[in-house]
Amino acid sequence: MDFTFLTEDQIWGDDALDVMKKYGTAVAPTDLTAILGGVMNSTGTKISEGETPCASWSASSYGDGGVRCVDCEGDGDWMDAEGRFISARPALPPSEASKISPSIARAIAGIRVAEYGEYPQTVADERTSEKLERLHDSRSLRPTGKNYTFDSVGLTDYDTPFKATSFSEYEMDGKRYIRVLGRPYDAYSKLSTGEQVEEGKPYWVEVQPIEWLMDRSGTMVAKKCLFAGIQFDTKDSYDGDFSKTFMKHYLDTYFAKEMEPIERVANREESKNIENSDMIASKISLLRAVVAPNVSKEKGVVNPKMSAKEKMGRLDAAIQTLQSIKVKDITD
Repeated sequence: MDFTFLTEDQIWGDDALDVMKKYGTAVAPTDLTAILGGVMNSTGTKISEGETPCASWSASSYGDGGVRCVDCEGDGDWMDAEGRFISARPALPPSEASKISPSIARAIAGIRVAEYGEYPQTVADERTSEKLERLHDSRSLRPTGKNYTFDSVGLTDYDTPFKATSFSEYEMDGKRYIRVLGRPYDAYSKLSTGEQVEEGKPYWVEVQPIEWLMDRSGTMVAKKCLFAGIQFDTKDSYDGDFSKTFMKHYLDTYFAKEMEPIERVANREESKNIENSDMIASKISLLRAVVAPNVSKEKGVVNPKMSAKEKMGRLDAAIQTLQSIKVKDITD
């Protein structure tokens, strides 16, 4: 999926999306976002459902190379593109949203809220976290085979580029979790429980369906900010072309793939395996067709009645067919 961020015109003003006008421009972070270092409101302001808002990126440029942002009150602000503590609120334009069939979950203030995809979002309760940690320490947890990728570079280390760090997904009691160490932005980095995020503390975050606000224009925007700690761009000046930013690269390379349900990932890989198997079978059949006329069934030798030119032609074809089959295909 071709994910993006909303532009400032979609967020504020007369031409803003209907969901922004009804729901409000302030947005809350998931617990994962707070754990990864997203800056949060420090004045006590709450939004719908009693949540504390955070600052989030837009896709628009501002001023002399800055990036237009939504501040922790929902108002307009800006930030250097190299910052890591602004949170990400992915969106799908109508052309992309029309390709999927999300399930309608509920309605908020007349806005349809749909579920599509999945992502680590809410920290597990204390009892569950303790059990997960014990099982993790004893290496008794079963990994699902799926991973989520974030940046291991410090929040204020602007000059160091992205260093991918992968977090395994584990399953316990029918639910799935990842284990992430806390790196709060400041003392106002708090979980949905009100607990302050502690530096270096392991948090178990449950993978849950992603909720999207569905605008009448066809645009879908995540109800919450889903992650933080990723630079908008590695350059110190943003010209407004979102397609060329590092954030767009991250969305395409990691987020778009990792938010897919594990069942869909498994089905896609199975489909690839079937296609590869069909291709290999076809090549083997062709190879047999090429080689067979040159071999005597009784003695297993080249048929002496075939001319030298015919023999060389068939041999060349056989060699080309063998070269087109990968070593891994043969060993499998």
